[in-house]
Amino acid sequence: MLASLVSMMTAAWLMAAPTEAAAGPTCRSIDGHVACGYQCKSDGQRVRCAQTPQGSCQVIDGQAICFDPPAYIVRVYGSALPTPECKTIDGQVACGYQCVTQFGKVQCARTPAGICGGRNGEIVCFDPPPEVYALYGREAPRAECKGYGSDLACGYKCTVGSGKVACNTTPMGVCKSDGLQLKCFDPPAQAICAWGKSLPPLECQSSDGHPVCGYGCVKAYARAACASTPKGMCKVFDSEVHCFDPPAAQDADAECLKLIGMATLDTP
Repeated sequence: MLASLVSMMTAAWLMAAPTEAAAGPTCRSIDGHVACGYQCKSDGQRVRCAQTPQGSCQVIDGQAICFDPPAYIVRVYGSALPTPECKTIDGQVACGYQCVTQFGKVQCARTPAGICGGRNGEIVCFDPPPEVYALYGREAPRAECKGYGSDLACGYKCTVGSGKVACNTTPMGVCKSDGLQLKCFDPPAQAICAWGKSLPPLECQSSDGHPVCGYGCVKAYARAACASTPKGMCKVFDSEVHCFDPPAAQDADAECLKLIGMATLDTP
C-alpha cells in the first residue's frame, strides 16, 4: 500500500506541467503569510514558491513543497534538465533526484547524478560537486553507496578498510587505509578545472604509518608530504618536508571556475 502511494505521488509530480513558470514570478498570500516566486502553491495553511524559473512546486500529501535545482545544474543541463520527483512517507515530503524512502524517512539528492542510500535507520545522500559536472557535463558519472557494518558512505570509488567505509567526492580521488585509519584524498576543484580529464592520478606515500596522497610527494625520514596540484613542489629543509602549489586558477577553464562560483552562491 505504501509503495503504491509513493508511486502515485511521484507520478503526480512528474505529470505536473510548469505552466506558471513561463508567466514570471508572482506573490500569493494566505492567513497573513506572503510568499513570492514561481509556481506558488498553497496547501490551505501555508504558501510556498520556487525561487527560480526552473523550480517546481506541488501539494503532496497535503503539504506545499518546492524544489529548486542548483544554478550550476541549470547551466549544465539547460532545457534538458531532468524532471525532479517528490516522495512522501509518514507525513514527510522531499523533492529532488534519486529519492529514497526508508525507516520512516525520505531524502533526495539535489542533482541528477546524485544518489541516496539507507542503512541502520539513516539515509545518506551525495551529490557530485560542481567541478565534476563542469568536467563531464550531462555525462557526470553516477556515484555509488557502499555499506559496512552499520555505516554507509556515498560518493566515488567507495572503499572498505580499517573497519570503516569511505568514498571520494570526485572520480579522480583515491582512498587509502593504513590498517587503523581510512582516508580519502581528492584533487582540489581548481586543479580539476585546470587539467580537466588529463589530470594525472594521485600518488600516495606513507607518513608516520599513515597514508598521504597528492603530487610530487617527498619523504624525509618517516614523514612524507605531497603537493595538491601537478605543478606543486615539495622540498626537504631541516629534515622537514615543505610543499608549495602555484595558483591553479590562472590555468583553469573559465567556464569551470564560473560553475564553482555559482555553486558557492547557492550554498546557504
